[in-house]
Parts: sequence; structure tokens; C-alpha cells
Amino acid sequence: MKIIREYNILFTKMMLNNKIGFVWYLVFPLVVFFVYNYNFFIEKPSDDSFYIQSSFFLSYIVFTMSIEVATTLIAMRENGFLKTFTFISGNKYSIIIGKASTQLLFLVTASLIFSFTTSVFVLDSIDKILLYILSTFISTLIGAVSLSLFFLILMLVPIRQESLITILNISMLVLFFITVRGFSHSFSWGVFLLYLNPLELVRSVAIFITSLMAKEISLPNFPVYLIISSVISYIVVGLISLKFIKVNSKTTRT
Repeated sequence: MKIIREYNILFTKMMLNNKIGFVWYLVFPLVVFFVYNYNFFIEKPSDDSFYIQSSFFLSYIVFTMSIEVATTLIAMRENGFLKTFTFISGNKYSIIIGKASTQLLFLVTASLIFSFTTSVFVLDSIDKILLYILSTFISTLIGAVSLSLFFLILMLVPIRQESLITILNISMLVLFFITVRGFSHSFSWGVFLLYLNPLELVRSVAIFITSLMAKEISLPNFPVYLIISSVISYIVVGLISLKFIKVNSKTTRT
């Protein structure tokens, strides 16, 4: 536990020094949310409409911050630091857990700031605001753990970091467009997107938790058993990937 705390401190300092990352993770989705939903300032939306719209941006925050666990570890492996820290720790799991737990803390903080800011502007009672913040907190924990583990599969891919980042950025835009357009609910085969699109998974979890806690609303969503099975699938893929992760670079000699 002591070595993990040391890694927590290290990665916390790295995160605090990454000002651009903070803007990308939090400020950008906040600005886009209010620009895209500018009509919320003119006329208050229904609670259902707010929950649905905010779930898109919450899934974006969870996606971008969760994937950084894998990309940071890949960068460290390319530079030889992952191998060095593994030698110091005695195993690879301490540094991976240290990075994942630190990222989870910042991710939860970012999602809570987002949920508080948006709900204060839109929802009309303290009870609804607190309920939404709590549901966001639970959804973020479930989504972040699932995605952070799942994205470890990227560490098994023999591709240079620069190329991987480009591919991920393009993929994220495509997946976000698919999620926003609601393709998963528009076609008979749309359920497969729940398993193939991490953004759809987080959004579905968020809507499910919100609907469960606010019993007076009913939001369109996948059946509960499909959501649970997809979460389990993501976690299983992540745990299997974790076992096979190598500390030596797959593209350069370290």
C-alpha cells in the first residue's frame, strides 16, 4: 500500500501540472453543453430532457479521463519508465493501480463539478440537484472502473504512441457522434453498440442509475441485464489484459 501511495503522489503532481488536460476534460464539455443547449437559458427543460442531454457529456468526461490510464502507461513504457518503476516496485500492478486510482479521483472530481454546475442552472430544487449529483457519482464510479480496466487492452497493441493517440481521437469523435445520434436505439442490432461503444455503456449506466433513484421518471434505455452484462464484459476484458501487459516497449527497445 505504501508504494501505491507514492505512485498516487507522483501521478497527482503530473495531473496538476497538466493544465491543458483539465481544460480538455472539464471546461470543454461544460462549455459545449451550455452552447449546445443554449435554449435551456430561455426555457427550462423537462427533467427527462436534462438527464438525457447531460448523460452524453458525462460519458465524454468518463471516456477521455479513463483512457488516459492506458495512454499514460504506454508513454511511460515507451520511455522505459514503466520497466524501471516495475523493477523498483517488484511488480507491474502497483504502478497500474496507482495510476488508475489517481485518475479515478480526478475523474470523480471533474464529473461532480460538471453535475453540480449544470444541475444548479437547470434543475429547480435542492432535492433534484442532490439526487442528480449522487447518481452522477455512482455512475462515474461504475463507468470509470469498467473503462479504465477495459482500455488496458490498448497496451497489448503493438503500435506507436503517436499513432495510437491519433486513432483514439478520431475514434472518440465517431463514437460520440454515434451515441448522440441514438443509433443504438434506432436499429434492431443497436444493442451491440452497448458492448462496442464505451460511451454508450457509460451513458446507459448513467441513465439507469438516475432512473433508479428518481423513480418518478422513466428514461429510454437498454434492459438492466444487458447493461450489467456489458459492464461485466468490460471488466473481464480489462482483467485479462492486465495479466498479459508487458513492461517492455512493443515498438522500441527499452
